[in-house]
Amino acid sequence: AAGAAACVAAIVGAAFGAVGDPENFDRVVDPVLFVSGLAVFAFAMRWDMADPRRETRRADVAFWLHLLAAPLIVHPIFSAIGVTEGAITVGGAVLVIALYIAMAGIALAIDRRALMVSSLVYVLFALNGLFDRFGAVETNVALAALVIGSALLLLSAFWHNARAMIVRPLPEGLRIRLPVLDRPAAA
Repeated sequence: AAGAAACVAAIVGAAFGAVGDPENFDRVVDPVLFVSGLAVFAFAMRWDMADPRRETRRADVAFWLHLLAAPLIVHPIFSAIGVTEGAITVGGAVLVIALYIAMAGIALAIDRRALMVSSLVYVLFALNGLFDRFGAVETNVALAALVIGSALLLLSAFWHNARAMIVRPLPEGLRIRLPVLDRPAAA
């Protein structure tokens, strides 16, 4: 995992050095971050698929790789939507929430929460913008945090049930490569 992080740092550093003009930084570096994130995610999945019961060191390596990949994937996506620019439109906020739901589905399928955690600040900002647009100005941050916190608490409580709902309908060839559903709880 550390080697993958070093490779990503070198690639992003080279892209950063090649930009030269700070005005073009996001336009050049965000795609590099995204592609690097997808590559690390694929590498993490390779480690995860080698240990679907999560009984060996491979699962630990996959954990750290997923932790590295998630922000590399998430930031460029939400940056492209304009979340990092400041103000967000209602359509942009709805798109952020839809993407978060899609990432939650992926997180459930692969049984890794890193994508969801990396997306949280963007979802908080999007919900804050929605509540602001619809008149809950004084309480928008608290309300956004309450909504997100409640949803995450429910998801945590029913993680295995929600995961089973996502994984069971998947094709057999994919399902056997994902972490098993009936894994015993860690002691």
